[in-house]
Amino acid sequence: MNDRIKKSGGGCSRRQFLGAMGTTAAGLLVAPYLRSANVFAYGHEVSATKSARVAITQADSYTRSLVKQKVQHLIESIGGIGDVVKAGDKVAIKINLVGGGGDPDHMWTHPEVLRAVGELIIDAGVKAQDIYIVEALWNTSSYNNYGYLAVQQSLGVQMVNLNVTAPYSNFISVPVGSNSFHYTTFTMNQILRDVNVYVSIPKMKQHYEAGLSASLKNQVGIVPMQHYLTWNTGRRDALHTRDGTQSSTTHLPKSVCDLNLARAVHLAVVDGIKNARGGEGTWNPTFRQWEDHALLAGKDPVATDSIAAYLMGNDPEAAQIRLPSGGYCTNYLEMLRQKGVGTNLLNEIEVVGDGAQRVTSVRPEDEAAVPHDFRLFQNYPNPFNPSTTIRFYLPETNDVTIKIYGLAGQEIETLVEGRVPAGHHRLHWNGRNLPTGVYIYNMQAGKYRDSKKMIYQK
Repeated sequence: MNDRIKKSGGGCSRRQFLGAMGTTAAGLLVAPYLRSANVFAYGHEVSATKSARVAITQADSYTRSLVKQKVQHLIESIGGIGDVVKAGDKVAIKINLVGGGGDPDHMWTHPEVLRAVGELIIDAGVKAQDIYIVEALWNTSSYNNYGYLAVQQSLGVQMVNLNVTAPYSNFISVPVGSNSFHYTTFTMNQILRDVNVYVSIPKMKQHYEAGLSASLKNQVGIVPMQHYLTWNTGRRDALHTRDGTQSSTTHLPKSVCDLNLARAVHLAVVDGIKNARGGEGTWNPTFRQWEDHALLAGKDPVATDSIAAYLMGNDPEAAQIRLPSGGYCTNYLEMLRQKGVGTNLLNEIEVVGDGAQRVTSVRPEDEAAVPHDFRLFQNYPNPFNPSTTIRFYLPETNDVTIKIYGLAGQEIETLVEGRVPAGHHRLHWNGRNLPTGVYIYNMQAGKYRDSKKMIYQK
């Protein structure tokens, strides 16, 4: 692997497994024995310093008391927000209200998540009148009728429509800095400069052109739409393709980076209770409703969005992210890491909270002891949908082949083939293209042979 992946004689904990997760794209270069594009994360013993903490919690509904309890748990799990907000601060909370219709439950930040975050910020000592809900509104009726206005009035906070200059007389020009890709400045409402703390609370979705929509992609909505329209398509085309000569799959991710360099996110709380796969909105032909039943929070937005990407089956460390319609886009998580904004390296992220097992699953009991010989472990979770972890142990470097078969014996795909180093190995494999059923995975290493059954249950 690379200098983050090290052999060890000891067992591997759940967090070490998370730390060992590498990239498929990069892994094919440094681990040439990986053969399947459906192995989207790979681990081989690791020792690393955690530089970011991301909390996950399970939540099955938007019941007010439940959401408040769950968001409170997230904040406590990341060490509170006393180091982020304090009395006397001015705070902006950016919601995710895309388009003017469609499927708000699966496309927009839920108002109860906004309420819970607002209440916790007030509990931290910030005055209600110093809190601003911000969004470049597609239309006011979406904001008023979906419940945001009711939450705003209940909290006693203010709302600033970023498409207009109010409550100021003019827009301002915000510099991006020397690290920019495309833009040197952005036109913005002055409130985004005047607040001390900026909080992003997006919906967790796949994005049709940028691969992932979460706290960082939410920044596209901080600039006034009318200043970034090119062909009056109803979106900020200048951010997507500039003048139409550049591919949105490379230009948009760089615009996301520039926006985050201009206006940093201090706290991310991601709504994935009800969300979407296949795209960010119903206008995407591959859009489909989803329910990940998850809420995430972190003070490093790159790390938080990386865990969101992982939960949705993408590899946050890869140079490119797979798009819902096929093909790939440039990975803005990796670019922002290179700019020093945060980390997308899973071995640097400590996952906490009562939903942390969603990332690496529950640590199997048979992992407690170090094997003395070749070993193929039972996959977990099992049954699974759509991904599972296949683990194996090598006491010495050896030629290894791992294949998946149908119950009738037909070969499905090869996961590993080649010379593999000694140690514990983990393959996080996605079987979403297969029908429900029983499958067999087989490992050969020297004279060692073993097979296990696993159940894919959609």
